[in-house]
Amino acid sequence: MENKSPISVPKFNRRNFLKLSSLASLGLATTVAVPLGAEAVKFNRKMYKVSKTRLDIGTFVSMTLIHPSRDEAEEAMELAFAEIARLSSLFNRFSDNTAVGFLNMEGALTDTPPEVSEVIRASMRFNRMSNGAFDITVKPIVDLFYRKFSSRDKTPPSERELHKALELVGANHIFLSGKEIRFEKPGMGITLDGIAKGYIVDRASQILTSKGIKNHLINAGGDIRTRGYAKDRRPWTIAIQDPMKKR
Repeated sequence: MENKSPISVPKFNRRNFLKLSSLASLGLATTVAVPLGAEAVKFNRKMYKVSKTRLDIGTFVSMTLIHPSRDEAEEAMELAFAEIARLSSLFNRFSDNTAVGFLNMEGALTDTPPEVSEVIRASMRFNRMSNGAFDITVKPIVDLFYRKFSSRDKTPPSERELHKALELVGANHIFLSGKEIRFEKPGMGITLDGIAKGYIVDRASQILTSKGIKNHLINAGGDIRTRGYAKDRRPWTIAIQDPMKKR
């Protein structure tokens, strides 16, 4: 049956919204999937627009699907969100129980998940293409600035501290072969914040496509993937909000 009424989701109060937003900004909510909004609208006799927003990957993830069957669209969307949650649990660097967290803690992985290997391999390729400008081994620098500005005096790192941390940076010091990954310098660490979100969005799009959802848009905090058309076969509109706009 396709005659369901539009979905109604209780609104979050301001305190809960700010709490979730704070977790997202810290990257601590990568495995949380709380429905923040959902909508199913029938355009005409043939098409539904099914939309949903959740908190995941440390940001707000929105999906909009255009499909003849509302049930099929909702089912495919749940599978795509499940894939996002699964991959987030691999790439989350804030937990020692994830693949990336364990790698940063121990300095080596001997049975690396294929998705982690794929993203790290791509990161190393982009590192070479950018002459070192893109480097996932900047975690020691990120951690240093976090410690310094989280301290009581909030002073920036000294030149000596920066130099010491920079000695641990360099994607060329990552050994990757098959399922084995290891750091060649003790104290190294990686952050996939600059690449993992886009990879996860691409994978979610692949899930939707494999389930026959030819028309969809995924927006994960600015990492956007579209396929097919929006309403009435019009192209999806992607835009940047004017920061000077007052309303």
